[in-house]
Amino acid sequence: MQVSVENTSAIEKRLKIQIPADEVKQQIDSRLREIGKQVKLKGFRPGRIPFSVLRQRYGPQATQEVIQQTAQTTLQQAIEQESLRIAAMPRLEEVPVLDNETGLEINAIVEVYPELETIDVAELAIDRPEVSVTEDDVANMLDTLKKQRITWADVERKPADGDQALVEYTAETDEGTVPETGKHRLAVILGESGFEALEKVLRKMSANDEKDFKLEFPADYREPALAGKKAQVALTLTNVQEGTLPEVDEEFIKSFGVDTGNADELMVEIRSNLERELGQAVSTQLKTQLAERLLEMHEDMEVPESIVSTEAQNMIQQMLRGAEIEITDDMLNHFREPARKRVRSGLLLAELARQNEVTIDGAKVRKAIEEVAQTYEEPREVVQMYYSDQRLLQSIENSVLENQVVDWVVNNARVTDKPMSFQQAIETATKAAGQ
Repeated sequence: MQVSVENTSAIEKRLKIQIPADEVKQQIDSRLREIGKQVKLKGFRPGRIPFSVLRQRYGPQATQEVIQQTAQTTLQQAIEQESLRIAAMPRLEEVPVLDNETGLEINAIVEVYPELETIDVAELAIDRPEVSVTEDDVANMLDTLKKQRITWADVERKPADGDQALVEYTAETDEGTVPETGKHRLAVILGESGFEALEKVLRKMSANDEKDFKLEFPADYREPALAGKKAQVALTLTNVQEGTLPEVDEEFIKSFGVDTGNADELMVEIRSNLERELGQAVSTQLKTQLAERLLEMHEDMEVPESIVSTEAQNMIQQMLRGAEIEITDDMLNHFREPARKRVRSGLLLAELARQNEVTIDGAKVRKAIEEVAQTYEEPREVVQMYYSDQRLLQSIENSVLENQVVDWVVNNARVTDKPMSFQQAIETATKAAGQ
């Protein structure tokens, strides 16, 4: 087997493989003998079919099988021989044909990962969040949990801060009536909804009052037909409700999974959850910063299109959340650039791991899986599921490896501690994750 490699781009190579005709013919003859042991032909005893008859009857079939198998085998051997880091399965440029004189020639295009020079992280500037969970953070979370169990009762007065206003409405826009039939129902907690223009109107109304007025809806309003638009609204305030927060008693505590009903144990559980959330937020911030710095250092880095397409499909599927909608070329094109950025950052993190011999820590993988499992009713079954599903396991391993790379970089880059509150850390991480 003779192999030649031609660089067609930084991420693509052309492999030319030549195999002598005699070598291929020997394999074809061997395949014909196997066929002769298996087939039955009228007038011949099993295993006693003359070779000339086998060649005449099954020669084309054997030739095709051998060529196909040889192409697969020799491509893999050539990839290993040339130490190519392939990104996708090789693509044959044409169907290989056996020539009695020149032999079998296989020409294939192979996408490969880009070859990168040593990445120097010593000059990378990283801001590390300096933050911890305080007693105030725990108390605020307890208040949030209490609000989740709030009970509402109708009152006969105008709504004030903290009250819940239940409304029904229709809206007239340039495109028509929203909704087309019936009315939308909305629960507005005054002082917390962020919809100040609507709250201003509601504060002057009482239960069963009706009002027609012009209203500008927020850009992120939940009804797409109204988001960011001005409309003539016909609104009815059906109920004004006052909330009562629950007591932190045994029943309340047990409702959050603390079987003993002990308040101190609830506070310990709250702190533990906040610290876990904070750790993830800090990790997200550091990983996002590192990815951005690496992308800035490798602005012209090319990545294999096959990986970009796969990542674009994954992003669309995540957005669809299991909905059975056909993925179109327009959808793929829309996600191609975000996918390209994600692939580039992922490859750069992987390259940092490879260059600095950062390998997956099995104990950290186990811990990460157990943390996921603790959010389910049957943690042990979830752990078993992750270890029995290669796709799920690999996703955790990739995440753990990226975190290990971030830890390594933090120990070797120029790091500046940046004080911030718990809430700032969470908000910053949420924003970073959405980019």
